[in-house]
Amino acid sequence: MLSAITLSATSAAAAPAGPEVVLSTLNRIDSTLQASTYTHATLVDEGAGRYDFDCSGMAAWVLRRSSPVAQAAVAYRAKSGRPLARDYYQQIARSTAGRERHGWERVSRVADAGAGDVIAWLRPKEIRSANTGHVAFVLAPPEPVADAPYVYLVRVADASRYRHQDDTRAATRRTGFGSGTILVVASPETGGPVGYGWVGLRSAWVLSTPMAIGRPVR
Repeated sequence: MLSAITLSATSAAAAPAGPEVVLSTLNRIDSTLQASTYTHATLVDEGAGRYDFDCSGMAAWVLRRSSPVAQAAVAYRAKSGRPLARDYYQQIARSTAGRERHGWERVSRVADAGAGDVIAWLRPKEIRSANTGHVAFVLAPPEPVADAPYVYLVRVADASRYRHQDDTRAATRRTGFGSGTILVVASPETGGPVGYGWVGLRSAWVLSTPMAIGRPVR
């Protein structure tokens, strides 16, 4: 269960859009989830608890229901077809830190990320894949790794074929929707994200790639 993202009804009602509603939407998926598969086609039946999508399909589905202005900006950037991970990265990276623009505020430093934020990155050159990158939702403030300056553990919710550290998909061996812990490396100069490890502290390698964290506010 995604206990970190449970909200009271009062909190959700007080915020018609933004990170709080992102969390509420994720919590609704988690509480109704019966089956999920990672696929590039989005097929959701909330009544049956079925959630089939990939990372960008999940991001679009969640943001349309929680931060429609932010999602519309990403969809506009995609021009044709549905938005991909690179479109989320580009929209966030070109947003302004600390000031809302087109439904987004960029979070400059990994340490300042909060629950309900979006983290996106481009596919590193070392990975052979047709995917353009990855996009996920932050579930809790990043935790600094002891004795490893500028390194953080970040709990995320996403749709994936592969599991993270302490992943909720492990027990059922399913793909698609779930949560787990990744490792994020921050730049010593700016504090911004510059690399990730897919399996948290168990990552065999950390890959450098353009990354961005954004806060969907409306």
